Amino acid sequence: MRATPFSLAFGEIEPRFPAIAEALQQDGAAPTDRDRFVLLEPVGRLLREIVPEDAGADALEAHVLLLHHAYLFWAAEQPVYQITDQTLRRAVGEKRITTRLPHAAQYLQLPELRVWGSPNEVSPPEPLDGMFVRAPYLHNASVLTLAELINLKKRRDVFMRGDDLYDPADVGFSPPTAKAADQYFKFDTALTGNSNRGHDYPWAYDDPRRNVDDLAALLDYLKTL
Repeated sequence: MRATPFSLAFGEIEPRFPAIAEALQQDGAAPTDRDRFVLLEPVGRLLREIVPEDAGADALEAHVLLLHHAYLFWAAEQPVYQITDQTLRRAVGEKRITTRLPHAAQYLQLPELRVWGSPNEVSPPEPLDGMFVRAPYLHNASVLTLAELINLKKRRDVFMRGDDLYDPADVGFSPPTAKAADQYFKFDTALTGNSNRGHDYPWAYDDPRRNVDDLAALLDYLKTL
């Protein structure tokens, strides 16, 4: 079974969820009640830790939604349903294949390279449930290797594209060294739509808390997926 977004994005804060469960029980609130959930003391404390200080209201709301969904997934004992090709074809062909969901949150692991989507109209389609194991990374292909994506190595500001030479050490592509404009495409992350910023989990490259040994171990683990 492939790693889930929960294990990759929320594994570090999973030990904090039992305190949230206890607070929910003491408050008498239903876990699915997001308005009561966000008012819990351990939830507020955790949000203060994970939401950037200069984040606006939209960013705060996004973190609340993600944290609430992650908690519901954890509380349901992390149910993962591996969707077969046959089930996927049935889902595409029928308007409804179930009348209720078994849990408040679950993860459907789709067949690899079967379902593609884009976050917006101008972004190229990418396979869903596969973005952690393919390169280039991010929706605009602005990060060449997994080592750069997790900030083990500094992300390149400018690089050339044109040869898909696989880099097994850093898990991604090695850019061509030649800079002939008529042979390769120059990718400049300073241009509009080409930014490689963000998605700095668990640390940004210039974060003083950044642990190189931990990131190297994470990269070695991701190579096994």
